[in-house]
Order: sequence, then structure tokens, then C-alpha cells
Amino acid sequence: MDQIKIYLNYIKEIINGEEYLSDRDKFTLILHLCAFSHLIFAGIFLGFGNILMMLYNLLSFLVYESLVTLTKNKQFKLITLAITAEVNIFVLLVTLAYGSSLYFNLFCFLLIPAVFYISNSAKAFKHPFLTSIAVTAVTMANYIFSVFHKSERFLSLENYHVLFVITVVLNISIACILLSLFCFMFTIEMRNSTATLENRTRQLKQLSSIDPLTKLANRRSMMEKLNISMHLLRKDKKVFSLILGDIDDFKKVNDTYGHDCGDKVLVMVADTISSQMREGDFVCRWGGEEILILVNGNIEAAKSLGDRILNKICSSEVNHEGNTVKVTMTFGVAQANESFRIEDFIQQADNRLYYGKTHGKCQVVAEIPNSVNY
Repeated sequence: MDQIKIYLNYIKEIINGEEYLSDRDKFTLILHLCAFSHLIFAGIFLGFGNILMMLYNLLSFLVYESLVTLTKNKQFKLITLAITAEVNIFVLLVTLAYGSSLYFNLFCFLLIPAVFYISNSAKAFKHPFLTSIAVTAVTMANYIFSVFHKSERFLSLENYHVLFVITVVLNISIACILLSLFCFMFTIEMRNSTATLENRTRQLKQLSSIDPLTKLANRRSMMEKLNISMHLLRKDKKVFSLILGDIDDFKKVNDTYGHDCGDKVLVMVADTISSQMREGDFVCRWGGEEILILVNGNIEAAKSLGDRILNKICSSEVNHEGNTVKVTMTFGVAQANESFRIEDFIQQADNRLYYGKTHGKCQVVAEIPNSVNY
């Protein structure tokens, strides 16, 4: 019972696009379906009194079940070749025996989309188009032969009228069911491929916008945010400010304790700043040991946020190979002006940062005395 629940849950996950149908699972399912169909056909031909065709179908059943073992070694090309050959041989034998009266030639039409699906979805096929064309040519030739070939044995089927009708209905039903199944599997395949592509696109977008060490946004992402914020400032007068921070004596940390310790310091600073971000604010690694924060608010709000971040960082420490490293930062704060260019705005924050660096460090500077010029 538990195994059935697991199997049903697996099917549900495949339908929802949460799980992928592996090539091995696809071929295993197809082989079992083919084997089961031939078991039914063996009974039908036994009913018609055709012992040779009954034996052929029993043999086909055993062949398909034995081919399942090849899925473990991913011999998918060989399996596809075997399926194509068997279906065409089967249709040819039935045609020679009974013509097209029993509608077994419908499996020619079923084989073409099946091989098209298999060759285009399984990774083993380097030239799926050529494979599909070759199968289509051989199978259609077989179908055309079945349509025009007349067999005298067809007349003997009149003695099995009920079984004849059952066989025709059964063949049409099996062909429709299997064709629907392949269409369903192809739809699932397309959905999974789309989900995979979307996931990879998200990953690539994330890689292009995230700093790999600190997991903060990178400079490119910040510039996009700044352009949007400048547009909103000029259009809706939505005020914002910038905080440009720099880790104090970071080169000394690298020289004394090594770059691994420097990386730990950067990660600690990034995590601390991220934990203090308000909704709507945005932070990035601007470059090296510099952090840039976009604050939705005026310069007073940015100064307050900068003070809070500074206090958190000053109360934190980094442990590296038995050494305790204390960290401080200096911040420069500037409020956007709609007449500014983005570069001018950032430069103003950088000037205030520089002033803080040259006047004691470990502080937040929102204003430079008028006597100081940069």
C-alpha cells in the first residue's frame, strides 16, 4: 500500500512539474505497455486459431520485458531500434495474414509520434530529426503496403464475427489510448523543459545581480535601482538617500590575518547590514570593502539607519584561527536632489565618507563643515 502511495505521489509530482520523468522511466513504461499489448494480441490470435501469430506475440511479450533490463545501461537507441523493427514486422505479418481488415496497421501511425517523442526527449539521440524521418519513411511504406495488400485469409474471419468486431474496437481503442498517453507525456515534457529553462534563467539572473561572496546585490543591480529611484524622485517627488560605507583598516586585516579572514569580515558586515534593512531599502556591495545602501527616506532617516548599523557592527567581532578581530566602519550619507546626476549624488556621499575617514573613522557623516572643500 505504501509503495502504491509513493508511486501515485510520484505521478502527481510529474503532472505538477515538480518532478521529472527520467529517460529510463519513459522507456520502462513504453516497454511494459508494448509487452502488455502483445499479451492481449496473443489471446486474440488464439481465438482466431492462428497459432503462429499467437506464438509470435508471446515471443514479442518476452522480448519487450527483456528489453527493460537494457534501460539500466541506458541503451535507448538499441531499444528504439528494437521497438521500431518489432512494430513494423508485426504489422507486416498481420497484413500478409489478414490484410488491413483488423486495423493493426493503426500502430504504424502510433509508432511515428512515439519515436518522434522518444528521440526528441531522450538525451541519447544526437540527431532526433533524422531518426524520426527514417522511422517515418519505413513505417509509412509499411502502412501503404498494408492498405493495398489483399489477403484471402480475410474471408475466414467471417466465422469469428464477434471476435472480429472486438479486435477492431480494441485496436482502435489501444491506438487512441497510447496516442493520448504520448501526447500527455510530451506535454509534461514540454512543461518540465519550460520549468527548467525558467529556473536556469532565474539562476543566471541571480548570478548576474548577486555578489558571490557576500550574497548582497552587486553594483549593476544598484545602478538599476538608482535609475528607478531617480525617475520616481523627478516624477513623484519620492525622496531617497544614500549611505556609502567603507570598512576601516580593511587592508590591515588582510595583511595581518590573511584574505580568508578578510572574507569573513566582509560576510559579517554584509549580514549585519542586511539584518538592519527596512522594507523598501536596498543594499549592495559597491566594490572591494565598500557597501552602498539606498534608503527610502530623507537624510535624517538615512543618518539614523547608519548609526544603528554602525552600533551593530562595532558590537560584533570575527573569530579566525584563534584570533578575535574587531571591525568598525565609516559611512557617508547624502540625500538625492532631482537636479543631481546619479554620479554627483554618489560622489557627495563619497566625499562625506572620505571626511569621516580622515577625521577619526568609525562614524556616520551626513554633513561636512563649510570650511572643508573637495
